[in-house]
Amino acid sequence: MELTRNEKIMKYAALIYAVAFIGAALVFICIPGLMFGMMNDASRALFPSLPLASDSGKFWVSLAVSMMATITALSLFIYKDVRNNYRMAVPLVTAKFTSSLFGLGFFLAGFARPEAGWNTLANIIILFSDFPLGVLMLALYRLVKKERVK
Repeated sequence: MELTRNEKIMKYAALIYAVAFIGAALVFICIPGLMFGMMNDASRALFPSLPLASDSGKFWVSLAVSMMATITALSLFIYKDVRNNYRMAVPLVTAKFTSSLFGLGFFLAGFARPEAGWNTLANIIILFSDFPLGVLMLALYRLVKKERVK
């Protein structure tokens, strides 16, 4: 049976997500210092009053790569068989909205507690990158799910 238009869009969006998440995981593993350096350079240029982000050990790398592996797998499951696996979008969207919420939360909390240094550009970048990905996948999920109800 031919995929619907929405299923095709969701399928290829999931493939793009998987490639992007693999790339992000590789950055986290291979060049986290360069990533922080670039974010801090941008922060110095655009928002000089914000504290700079720091790499506080590799604990966060383990957790970040674990999340990237999980959402990559979810994206690939959707891509491989969107018709049967479109529900995999729910945990993917949950991950994107959770990271967005915490990125924004830490950024805002950093203004209440400046000594914590949480109001970094790095934390707000999480919101600006992950929230749109979550919104798009949620919209695609709802469109495909709506087709199932017909």
